[in-house]
Amino acid sequence: MLPDNHFFFFDFTLDHTKITPAFAPATDEYDKSVVLDTTNLCPYKIPTIDEILKLVNQASHRVNPNKFLSDTFECGAIAVSNQFDFPKAEQREERYKQIMRTYEPKERELMAEAFAKIYALLTSVVYDDGTFNDWLGKLFTQTNIGNKHNGQFFTPYHISGFCAKASLDESIVRQKQRDNEIMTINDPTCGAGGMLVAALETLDREYHFNYAHNCFMLGEDIDIRCVHMTYLQLSLAGVPAIVKHTNSLTRETWDIWKTPAFIMQYMRFRQFEHYA
Repeated sequence: MLPDNHFFFFDFTLDHTKITPAFAPATDEYDKSVVLDTTNLCPYKIPTIDEILKLVNQASHRVNPNKFLSDTFECGAIAVSNQFDFPKAEQREERYKQIMRTYEPKERELMAEAFAKIYALLTSVVYDDGTFNDWLGKLFTQTNIGNKHNGQFFTPYHISGFCAKASLDESIVRQKQRDNEIMTINDPTCGAGGMLVAALETLDREYHFNYAHNCFMLGEDIDIRCVHMTYLQLSLAGVPAIVKHTNSLTRETWDIWKTPAFIMQYMRFRQFEHYA
């Protein structure tokens, strides 16, 4: 019988009976009076909306800032999607190249830098010092991309937060947590995804709900720019989701975007494939 402080390094290609056990020296029990810092802080400087807008404005000497930002969202969405959604990668890559051909080299650099900051801002929500918000909706409205003539308005995020808290039934959330079941949330006119992001914040901050594993979201919008924004916000927050470019009234659908978390956890979330 080997002492407790011995263990084997196993290699299944070898005859284990001939392997000399490695010696692991005993360690002192840790001091239970020491309180460990368990905060999970963002390892990089979180960008601001103003920093992104500054880059957009630098490209505006030749390019309409609305178009530049819309193309940044679309190219960013394609870049994320093509790492996971292989059946649609070739078609989307061609669209990416088509957009890039309309820009000069310096403008492409500005777009890449702008998306890098957008990426960093959206992924920061998974850290303790990250902040949930409708970040892309803010960018959208500050560059006047919204179409008020078509009745396109974006709900202020604090209103979205209030609606999310009022809509999420605590008893249902607790039951889903207890039974490890999937909660489903749908927004048929998702805009930039602000209402869905507010629901994520409520689940995460109020209930400590593991939305990356136990929540499925469906976002739908008739404006393809909104589809790209919602897709980015949900993808980079790690949410299993499907975002559809569709008319929620007639059900006519033109395109479907599946987030990386949905694809990577397909066996768990395949029951929602019919939404695609």
